[in-house]
Amino acid sequence: MMRNPAPCSRVCQLFMLASAMQPTCLATYSIDRSASVLSEQRSVGPRANDFFERYPAATIDPETQVPVKAVERFRIGQTPLLWFTVDRAGVVVDAAVLSDLAVAEVVHMTSGAIAKIGQVTEQGLGRISGRDLTGFLLHARVIGTYVHIGSELCLLSEETDEDGNYEAHLTGEHTYFTNEENVDPLDFVVRIGAEGLISVHIPQARGQPQ
Repeated sequence: MMRNPAPCSRVCQLFMLASAMQPTCLATYSIDRSASVLSEQRSVGPRANDFFERYPAATIDPETQVPVKAVERFRIGQTPLLWFTVDRAGVVVDAAVLSDLAVAEVVHMTSGAIAKIGQVTEQGLGRISGRDLTGFLLHARVIGTYVHIGSELCLLSEETDEDGNYEAHLTGEHTYFTNEENVDPLDFVVRIGAEGLISVHIPQARGQPQ
């Protein structure tokens, strides 16, 4: 004879409720300073003082330049997107597929803010998915999601509309130190237009005017 299952305790009910409230991530990203472009640059060339504020676009010469290993897996066609300069002092993107990229520090952006990053060239359009390009922007710290230690991110949703515009909504948190360890939330949207324009947006806070 089968017995009825024991009723779920209050603790059990709270656990089930908390689990149900956890967002379902389409993808997750662990962004770590120790595996950053800056960390790698400091190991191969004259040490940069701080995180790069922009990545200029340049014609790549594979005979004298090497790709940045931290993001070498992100490619358009067979070509990595990010390369060290010949002297290893700087970092550039392949001008054949990307324009200059300006770093957008989402950790410092306020509600409703928009930052234009750069553009996929005509030659690069349609040759990398929106999700892969977003992953590159995060791991290369073109979208700056941390200042000291790193960040943990969740891709909550993504959509490509009928015109070919891609949008990805990400949330998460970043860890940094002042006199003690701090953890702050992150919430932002990456948009890649059908014509290649790349931007990042901070959602308008509830209760604030549009």
